[in-house]
Amino acid sequence: MASDGSKISMGQYLFKRISQLGVQHVLGVPGDFNLFLLDELFKVPELKWLGACNELNAAYAADGYARIRGIPGVLVTTYAVGELSAMNGVAGAYAEHAGFIHIVGMTSRLVQKAKMCIHHTLEPGMDHQIYVGMSEPVRSAHTVLMDDSTMAEEIDRVIEAAVKTRLPVYIYVPMDVPAVKLDAKRLETPLNTQVENKDAKLEDTLVQKILEKIKGASNPAILADVLAVRHGGRDLTKKLIEITHLPSYSTPLSKGVFDETSPYNNGLYNGEVSFPGVSDTLEKSDVVLNIGPLLSDSNTGGFTRRLTEKQVVMLAHDHIQIDGEKFEGVHFLPVLKKLVVELEKSPKEYNLPRPQNWSTIETPVLSSLTAGPITQDYIWQRLGRFLRPNDILLTEAGTAQFGMPDATFPANIQHVTQTFWSSIGYTVGACLGACVAAKELNHPGRVILIVGEGSLQMTVQEIGSYIRFGFKPIIFVVNNNGYSIERAINGPEQTYNEVSMLWDHQSLLEMLGARKATGIQSRSFACKTVEEVEKVLDDEQFAKAEYIQLCEIFMDQFDYPWRLTGQLQVARAKFAKMAEEAES
Repeated sequence: MASDGSKISMGQYLFKRISQLGVQHVLGVPGDFNLFLLDELFKVPELKWLGACNELNAAYAADGYARIRGIPGVLVTTYAVGELSAMNGVAGAYAEHAGFIHIVGMTSRLVQKAKMCIHHTLEPGMDHQIYVGMSEPVRSAHTVLMDDSTMAEEIDRVIEAAVKTRLPVYIYVPMDVPAVKLDAKRLETPLNTQVENKDAKLEDTLVQKILEKIKGASNPAILADVLAVRHGGRDLTKKLIEITHLPSYSTPLSKGVFDETSPYNNGLYNGEVSFPGVSDTLEKSDVVLNIGPLLSDSNTGGFTRRLTEKQVVMLAHDHIQIDGEKFEGVHFLPVLKKLVVELEKSPKEYNLPRPQNWSTIETPVLSSLTAGPITQDYIWQRLGRFLRPNDILLTEAGTAQFGMPDATFPANIQHVTQTFWSSIGYTVGACLGACVAAKELNHPGRVILIVGEGSLQMTVQEIGSYIRFGFKPIIFVVNNNGYSIERAINGPEQTYNEVSMLWDHQSLLEMLGARKATGIQSRSFACKTVEEVEKVLDDEQFAKAEYIQLCEIFMDQFDYPWRLTGQLQVARAKFAKMAEEAES
C-alpha cells in the first residue's frame, strides 16, 4: 500500500478511500493542474480512469453513475476552466440529489500565496481560491487541501458527507499536494457512511405515530417519490408495499421506483396532470405515506397536488411531518427501516396486509395506430412495450420526459431523467455514467437512451466515448425538427426554436468510431411511419443490443405529449390568477 512503511501519498490515500466505497472507475478530463494527481490514481489498481470529451459531459456521467450505483460517482477536473465547465452538471446533481465527488486540481500553494497571474486566473493579484466560492451553492461539503497535518481527516470528512447527503462535494487539490505523505494506517479504519439521526428516541416516537396512523386508516396509500430512490430507500419502499398491499403511486421523477406490473401499482400521480382517476383516488385516501418527496412544479402537476397536512405523513430527507407537526432535521431512512421492521414483526396488529377494497386505475391506451405517421400518443406506450425487466432507461428533457410516463414499465426498470433541473443534453452524458455503473454491477439489462435531436446537439460527442470504451446502448433519437417544449411554451414557428436539420444521424455512429475500419459493429435505422417503428422494435437482433445501435424516429414538430400541454395549461391558469390577485 505504501512505499515507505506506514506512509502513503495523499493522492493514493484519496483514491484508496474512493475505492473503499465500491467505486471502480473515475471520470474526468485531464489538465495541467491535475496531472500529478492523476499519476497517483494510476498507482491504485482498484480504479480505472475514463476520460470524457468535456467536463460538462463528465459531470453528467458522474451524476448518471451515482443514480444507478447508489454511491457517489467521481469526477476529476482542472482549475477554473475545467471545474467551471462542469458546474452546470454539478448543480443538476445537487438539485436532484444525485451527488458525486468532484476533485479539482488547482494551482500550487506557493503560487497561490504569491497570487501569480498564471493561466486560468482572471486578473493580476487575484485570490486563486476565488472559484472555491463559486461552487458553494451546489455542494454539501468541501475541503481545500492546504495543511499536510489535516489532509487525511479532511478527505474522510468530505467523502462521508457525499455518501450521507447524496449531494455533490468538492475536494480541491493544489498541484504540489498529491505526493504529500499521509498515515496509511488510517485507511484501516472504515469510513462512517451510515445515515443516522441524532435522537433515536425521537425516531421511535415517530415510528409509533406512523404505525397508529396506518392502524387507524380506512384507506391508506403509499406515494413513493424520487428522493426515496436517491437516498437509498428504494428496496425498503418496495418491502413496505409488499407487507402492506396498499395502493401505491409514483411521480414523474420516481417512475419505476417499484414494479409497475404489481397489483398494488395504482398509477403515476402528478396532480391535475395525471391519467383519469389517479388523482381522485389518491386524494381520497385518509393517510398517504409520502416517501422521499421532491415538490417541484413538473413533479407535482404545476403545484396541483390536493393532499392536506392531515392526510400526508411526509417522510423526507430533512424532516418528518405528521398531522401537520414538522420534525426538522430527521432523515427518513432510519425511520423507514424501523417502520418496516415493526410492520414485518406484527402485521396483523396493523390490519395488514390490507384487502384490495380500492379501485384499480387502468392505464388507458392512447393510440391503436398500426400504420401511418408516428404520433406522440402512439410512440411512448410502444417504447414502453419494448422495454424488458432490468433495463436502464434514460429519457431526455423534452417530449420524451413528458411522454414516457404514459408507458407501463416491466419489473426492475431503473429510470434516469432530470425533470426538475431539466438541462437539455444531460442524458447523453448520464448514459455514459449509467453504462459504467452497469458494467461494474454486471447488470443483466440493457441501457436505452431516448433523446431529442435538439438536446443531442448539446452533448453528442460523448457517444464517441460509448464506442471508445465498448459500451452498447440502444439510442433512440426523436427528430421533430427543433425544440418542441419551447415551441409548446411560446413561439411555435419562431426561428429561435429551430436547430440545424443538416445532421445525418444515420452516419453518426460510424463517424464517431463504430465502423468496419475499426472493427466495431453498429446499426442505424430511420423510422418515419408506424410500420417502420414496428419492424425495428420487433427485430430480435435489435432488441438483443449486442452492439451499439441508433434508431431515429421522425415526428411532427407541432405534436406534443398530452402531459406537456396539460401542464402548460395548468401553469398558465395559475400564473394568470396570481397576476390578477397581485393587481387587486
